[in-house]
Amino acid sequence: MPDALIWGASGGIGQAIVRQLKNDDWRVFTASRDIESIPEGVYDSYRFDATNYEAIREIAVDLAHQTSGLDLWVYAAGGLQSDLLRKMSPNAWSAVLDSNLTGAFLTISQTLHLIKEGGQAAFIGAYVDHLILPKMGAYAVAKAGLEPMVKVLQKENRKMNFTLVKPGAVATNFWKNVPFRMPADAKSPDIVAQAIVAQYENRRRGILAL
Repeated sequence: MPDALIWGASGGIGQAIVRQLKNDDWRVFTASRDIESIPEGVYDSYRFDATNYEAIREIAVDLAHQTSGLDLWVYAAGGLQSDLLRKMSPNAWSAVLDSNLTGAFLTISQTLHLIKEGGQAAFIGAYVDHLILPKMGAYAVAKAGLEPMVKVLQKENRKMNFTLVKPGAVATNFWKNVPFRMPADAKSPDIVAQAIVAQYENRRRGILAL
């Protein structure tokens, strides 16, 4: 039975990935700010704060005792505060970068050694050029930072597979926090989940454009 770790498992995409993996008989470990919103049936859950380095280290230590290696690792955590850059507070700016970018760095740096050779690490990114909009500055910067980070990780760890997922518009609660409407053609989170599992099964790496 393969093992997976999903960071941000209480969000729309994270929940869909958990459901997909459970349907495929994976053993699923999850980490999230809201444990109560994680789908039922996971093997173990951890409370996760993207800014808490020590807590992330503790999760890594506990996982090392529970798994002989992760086949799939996904960072689906994130957050958004929309505001004009000239009005955005330093705390709001930091919160967006922490949840989307710094948290991705901290989690992969502390759990990279748990991913098997040939395993897959996937990060939920974005089409950054679509985000160059008023009030989306912090989020655009955070998502833009993921792409070079994933490319460097791949160069540093050539026996693993690293993927940056660009899902486009997805029908999740994300749209409650943005100053525009969800597109009519927004895809289901289940489509994203299925694509990530297929990326793992096909041993692919790089950009997964949906």
